[in-house]
Amino acid sequence: MKVVHVALEMAPLAKVGGLGDMVYGLTEALTKSNVNVDVFLPKYKNLNTEPINNLKIETHDFKSFEYHHQNNNKVWSGNLNEVNIHLIDPEKDYFNRDKIYAYVDDVPRFLYFSRAVLDFLLLKNEPIDILHIHDWHTAIIAPLYKDVFSKMGLNIKKIVFTIHNLSYQGWCMASDVEAIGLDGKSYLTPDKMQDPKMKRRLNLLKGAINYSDAVVAVSPTYAKEILTPERGENLDKVLQKNKKKLHGIINGIDEITWDPKKDPYIAKNFSTNDPIEKIMLAKKENKELLCKKIGLFNANVPLVANIGRLVEQKGIELIIFALKQTIKKNGQFILLGTTFDKEISKTFHKLKEEYQHNKHLFIDIQHNEELAHLIYAAADFVVVPSIFEPCGLVQLIGYKYGVIPIVRKTGGLSDTVFDIKDKNIEKRSGFVFNDYTSKDLDEAMQRAFDAWFYQPDEIKKLIKNNLKSDFTGEKAGKEYIHLYKRLME
Repeated sequence: MKVVHVALEMAPLAKVGGLGDMVYGLTEALTKSNVNVDVFLPKYKNLNTEPINNLKIETHDFKSFEYHHQNNNKVWSGNLNEVNIHLIDPEKDYFNRDKIYAYVDDVPRFLYFSRAVLDFLLLKNEPIDILHIHDWHTAIIAPLYKDVFSKMGLNIKKIVFTIHNLSYQGWCMASDVEAIGLDGKSYLTPDKMQDPKMKRRLNLLKGAINYSDAVVAVSPTYAKEILTPERGENLDKVLQKNKKKLHGIINGIDEITWDPKKDPYIAKNFSTNDPIEKIMLAKKENKELLCKKIGLFNANVPLVANIGRLVEQKGIELIIFALKQTIKKNGQFILLGTTFDKEISKTFHKLKEEYQHNKHLFIDIQHNEELAHLIYAAADFVVVPSIFEPCGLVQLIGYKYGVIPIVRKTGGLSDTVFDIKDKNIEKRSGFVFNDYTSKDLDEAMQRAFDAWFYQPDEIKKLIKNNLKSDFTGEKAGKEYIHLYKRLME
């Protein structure tokens, strides 16, 4: 089976959030099942090319269409383990920049990349079983293939589209898609790409929903939630019409990157199969190193962490509440986050200044992969109070490192975290609250702290349950392979 993935992120080459981890974990898992996998990425200025073997220019003067011109590109190719990597390197200054996202010309950048991928695939002229595209950035590929490239001779059997976050939809004008060879105005209809809210603009993500052969949300609960007006982001009716091709598959984590037994960034390695006492001792040593590294007082109190993107979806108000309540409850809190939002950045930098002399709190607003690994190895709890959460990987990574989640019951968190009082004893994995309120979060945190201080055996039972959990890329890969095969029947 030949599967081609097109995305903007893939760890460890280019990563901003969960998309990068998911693409890496899934593609690695697919190759282990003897699937022939290719991945297309832009060749960013800051792309980490070190892990790519045999990287070389495959095509020096490859042409791609934009604004009635044939533009020059290079295509670099190599392999990451068994995955074939292809990097689109345009002559235009679209990716020779410091960041992946958050530029005013993101729409034309990603439209150009998507068109260039199809142009290159046409040039190669190799049959493809599944073309798998991710989020709005590559969504235009579905209509562009169906309406243009299929008629030019490109042979793709089926297209799968994964929605990692429905909030980001890629709104643009008809003239934007005309730049890459489509009749923009013809797509301003409800059955194609017309945005349901603003009729004069196009919605790229909607286009992929309508034109793909299968649409996957990154957890079963999120797949149900996005069919409702509350979580459908104005696309619930479109998704309802396409309900038969909508699936929910939980993202898997990459067990090579996130393996406490071989993790090079932590002080004391441990195996998920080790006795619980040995794991607890290892976590204690890792906490000692972490505290020394970041200047925290090494106290025998609960260590709570929040790691990841700082966007409204993640529940900024409740993250701040959790931070302050942890200090009040005689715990310690570490926040390691990234954000493109200036106001959110300002808020957390102000908090950092306010607590600069507090040795029980650490705030760092940047991406730091090495520090993230050490935090997981040291932390007791990870708090995820999201307004909504398509899947969430933080809690799944935490499971591998003996970290207990405190989460709101929504989306993928509902599918992966089960309260300490859950009827199914074997499923119990953390502390869950229902409503997006400080009262509900505080109640969950108090239960977690009471268990840590007064019921250590209950904490150990949760950790042991979590270490047995299976949320791997391999498991997700099997579900995707099953979907691929059904599509090709």
